[in-house]
Amino acid sequence: MENFDRYETVREYVYGEYSKIGSRAFRVAAITHTSAVDTCITLLAMSRNSKIEKAKIAALLHDFAQYMQNCAHSEHARLSSILAHKYLSSTHLFKVYEIDDICYAIAQHSHKESYDSPLCELLKDADIMARFLENPNMELTGIKKQRLLDACADLNGSD
Repeated sequence: MENFDRYETVREYVYGEYSKIGSRAFRVAAITHTSAVDTCITLLAMSRNSKIEKAKIAALLHDFAQYMQNCAHSEHARLSSILAHKYLSSTHLFKVYEIDDICYAIAQHSHKESYDSPLCELLKDADIMARFLENPNMELTGIKKQRLLDACADLNGSD
């Protein structure tokens, strides 16, 4: 059984920072989306027999720069990975390879068209699934639609 103490520390930090966002709508969007990705990645990690704690931490920090710095969407994954690296290193709770795995997944999560490490794939799929659950009327095509369908099949235990 995994220990989620480090996850709780990161969660308190992320939501504490989000509570400082001045715009109510932006603050709600940050909390809602982050929470949805966290939930989706938990289910996907369980279905794929992946480490849940590391996946949940990546989910918490994957859009951090977008919400805290209101940066350009094209830069948010890279900038979020930099902020995540600084924060996770400062906690002294993680091994270097864990920080590298988490931050790499965050940096790559916008590249939905390419396939990568299992943690990257979890984060990409959880992000798409969360966006769809937030707005089931959104149009999904191509690789995003296929990722959603494959993720749902994983949850269902189907191949």
